[in-house]
Amino acid sequence: MHTTKIDLTLEPTGRHLAFSKELLEVAHVFRRVGGEASTWQRVAVNARSPFLDADAFAPGTLLEYYVQHETQQGEPEARSHIVSTTAV
Repeated sequence: MHTTKIDLTLEPTGRHLAFSKELLEVAHVFRRVGGEASTWQRVAVNARSPFLDADAFAPGTLLEYYVQHETQQGEPEARSHIVSTTAV
């Protein structure tokens, strides 16, 4: 499994995630709130890039994201590294 590129940018409307995606790949966005003690949640299924997470969080909350790519048959193909920020 190879690594895919992901970039996180803060915008007034939320967290903007841009990631690489091949035409036929399926990309799911995962988020973890509060650090390693928390569990990962899938927040977007077959997402398009860019993806905007506009959910509101208390200032200072740690937010982490990664993107999981799958083939059309549902087989894991690539995963991004984890990007993180704190809510403002």
